[in-house]
Amino acid sequence: MELARHHRLPKLSNMLAFETAAKTGSQTSAADILCITPAAVSQQIRQLEEHLGVKLFVRSKTGVELTEPGICYLGFIQEAFENLRLAQQRMAQYQGDHSLTLTALSAPASRWLMPRIYQWMDQHPEIELRIQATHSLTDFNTNPTDFYLSFGDEHYPLQEKIELFRDSVIPVCSPDLLQAPLPLGNMEQLLDYPMIHVDWGPDGRFLPDWNEWFLAAGIISRPPNPGPSFNLSAMAIDAAIDGRGVLLGQRSLIREELQQGKLVALSSLALPLTKSYFLIYPERVMNKPKAQELQAWLRQLAEYERD
Repeated sequence: MELARHHRLPKLSNMLAFETAAKTGSQTSAADILCITPAAVSQQIRQLEEHLGVKLFVRSKTGVELTEPGICYLGFIQEAFENLRLAQQRMAQYQGDHSLTLTALSAPASRWLMPRIYQWMDQHPEIELRIQATHSLTDFNTNPTDFYLSFGDEHYPLQEKIELFRDSVIPVCSPDLLQAPLPLGNMEQLLDYPMIHVDWGPDGRFLPDWNEWFLAAGIISRPPNPGPSFNLSAMAIDAAIDGRGVLLGQRSLIREELQQGKLVALSSLALPLTKSYFLIYPERVMNKPKAQELQAWLRQLAEYERD
């Protein structure tokens, strides 16, 4: 019986009375907030104390004060109620829901998606499109994401997925960095410039580096120069624009900069990444308004990266 009591949850009304009295420091104030009598608040708290087998409050000159067990229990109660309130807000989003949430890694979100996504927004003004950038994996059970632009798909065996495109890298730099007119007469001249490096940690094995590019170009006279290293592609691109060195830039992420002349391509030799970008989503998302249209639009947008 004692074990069963500890596994059985108290009444929600008991916990609410306790939390309110703890926040206000007064059972009378708690009664006003809950629209019940102070005697009812006192009874609710007494029932909770009997259920837990501990004293939660002691009387003071100004009202009531939490005991040490009461302070401990309040922390858990407040976290539980906050989660319930968040769940209530989340459910409200589904009442006549006309929103879609698209999550992407930081660099694809800012460099590939954002310059183009306004076109879709203008075509579908009735949909509230939310864009989220993240460096973490997405849990569709706890995150309000509808679509996730992911590098690889191995972490999502149970979700629907579409391979969008496989990116490639080419050497680029700011036109202000060059010491000779384009095109460079000899690709070995690149070795005279600082090299910007991108360190993706465990995922770095999927991104070609300078050693691989020079080997593919047949340049083996000496190793690449050291230079600044970044763990985010967007920061590396900004460094190249600022003239800090030569970068192996992902084509999908530097398209705008090449068109605007902020960066120039130094060679047509491109090395593909060894993993593709995917669109990941739960099957249920396709029942939401305009979800199919957004999926089709993203697939069409990805076609430009396959040329």
